[in-house]
Order: sequence, then C-alpha cells, then structure tokens
Amino acid sequence: MFARGIPRLPLLLLAIAAFCLIPPEVLARGPHLCLWSWIFHLRACPACGSTRALAAFFHGQFGRALAFNRNVIVTAPVLLGLTVLDSLRLARRVFAARPAA
Repeated sequence: MFARGIPRLPLLLLAIAAFCLIPPEVLARGPHLCLWSWIFHLRACPACGSTRALAAFFHGQFGRALAFNRNVIVTAPVLLGLTVLDSLRLARRVFAARPAA
C-alpha cells in the first residue's frame, strides 16, 4: 500500500502491461509531454524518455531502451522488484488467511 491506502500492486501490473502492449515506436511518435521541462524550461530533463525506455525494455529492445534514457537500468529492475515484492506479500496474506486443513 502507498499514498493513503492506494493498492500499489494493481497499478504496477497495469503499468507493466501497458509497457508490454504499447510498442516504443508508438510512444516515440507521440507528443513531447514532459511536465518538468515544460514547467522549468529544461532543455534536457533527466527523466525525459523514461516512458519510451521502459516500453522498449519490456519489448526486449535493451539497446534502444538505453538510447531513450539510461535511467532504465535502475527504473525497470525497481518496477519489477516492487511487483514481485508486492505479489509475495499478497500471497503470504492469502495463504496465512486460509484455514488449516
């Protein structure tokens, strides 16, 4: 759980599913929507390209993912790690709640 009880696992699974379903080419053709560069007038935001990088990563295009944004080296494993951790916590709660036979 995070942010006042919002379940994190469904959001993580939804994000991973979206990255797996949406090809990075589609995201690369889209508009530039970086909020940070727009607000702070940054020429190169450190996070720009992260969405495309994660989409490329989850499509197995690792070189392309690194080209979009090198932060994918950290963000993709963290995203996967949090998903695994939350899944294990959920499994533990489900199995702990089962009555003994």
